[in-house]
Amino acid sequence: MKPLFRKVQVGPEQSFSIRQDAVPYFYSHWHYHPEIEIVHILNGTGMLLVGDGVSNYREDDLIIIGANAPHFFRSDPQYFEQSMDLLSKSNVIHFDPNFWGETFMKLPEAASLSDLFSRIRKGMMIRGEARDQAGVLIDQMRQSSGIDRVILLLKVLKIFAATTEYTYVSQTEGSASLDEQNTKRIDQIFSFSLNNFTRDITLQEVADVANISVNSFCRYFKTHTRKTYFQFLLELRIGHACKLLAEEKLSISQIAYESGFNNLSHFNRTFKSIMKMRPNEYQQLYKV
Repeated sequence: MKPLFRKVQVGPEQSFSIRQDAVPYFYSHWHYHPEIEIVHILNGTGMLLVGDGVSNYREDDLIIIGANAPHFFRSDPQYFEQSMDLLSKSNVIHFDPNFWGETFMKLPEAASLSDLFSRIRKGMMIRGEARDQAGVLIDQMRQSSGIDRVILLLKVLKIFAATTEYTYVSQTEGSASLDEQNTKRIDQIFSFSLNNFTRDITLQEVADVANISVNSFCRYFKTHTRKTYFQFLLELRIGHACKLLAEEKLSISQIAYESGFNNLSHFNRTFKSIMKMRPNEYQQLYKV
């Protein structure tokens, strides 16, 4: 896909950016930048797309996304309702993978960082103790200055490089092209899909959104995502189902219908195919 190039602003006395966002909702367009991005979700839930992967995020999730990997954050629908008193909040870090110089990255002691920077092109969700330790350091980093900021960033990256507690968002390494002419089309496809995935969607509908014929749309989507549109749609639905299962407020049959499946058996088969476990097994992971 052809995402939007985004310029990351860094202060004149800083070598990398760290900030805290506190807004009603997250809604970033499909974009990329040469900086590595670390996001610690403090409040909020929603969908995350990295490369060809679909996931969902929730409070305390910690995500690291590689340089030039196209990605997209979007809050769940309730965050866009003015009547809802909800807040989306996150700590966000952007840094150039070579901001400390190419000589540093060639040091034998930095080999684990080079390996990490290669792996995160798929987008990584950091879990468990590694997430908790890094989250504390990121909060300290936001309130620090000078060389302390760089030291804390290195400590966070050391944790990421050493941990085995992570999952990938994407199955393949993503890297964006500098060609931006399809940005609007991709944004329209994603926005339409995220707004409508709980109902039946025809190829004609989404092709109309992209303003191309059905045949052209199918080729276009498969070429740029390595999957069919309906595969992508199923992943959106299963991602939403995972969020509902973790909340444990609805039965599995209700979750199936809330996620856009009209047939429980189809939901169970699809869920197991994508998640490698049954819905009730996934739900057990979140029971105290």
